[in-house]
Amino acid sequence: MKPILKWQYDQIIKELLLLQEHQTDPTCPCETDGEMCVRKHLFTIEAYAEETIPMEDDESFRQKLEQLAKEAKQLRTEEESSLRGGSPERSTDLIEWPRKWRKEFEPYSLNVDEKDNSITECKL
Repeated sequence: MKPILKWQYDQIIKELLLLQEHQTDPTCPCETDGEMCVRKHLFTIEAYAEETIPMEDDESFRQKLEQLAKEAKQLRTEEESSLRGGSPERSTDLIEWPRKWRKEFEPYSLNVDEKDNSITECKL
């Protein structure tokens, strides 16, 4: 994996982690002071997924990125409706959804070309 592609996946994973963390922490003031955390993270996930698609050579991961972007957009649309006073119900669990996608991309994001002088696997 090229360094730019690794960086893109790292950004996606970070946003998925933040979304999951904000949803699991009852003390997180996500909706105060106009922050709209859930919307912000969904927007960012959608944007990074869309931006990464043309960089990705692996067809299966291109399809995964397309699906991630599509789902993030749908969830963002639901969140925006809720913020405008619509139904607060979501079609998807925002704790499990980011976890599922993070688990999909984490192992793949560790595969970096050796010629790039980067790690190829994580040994603890």
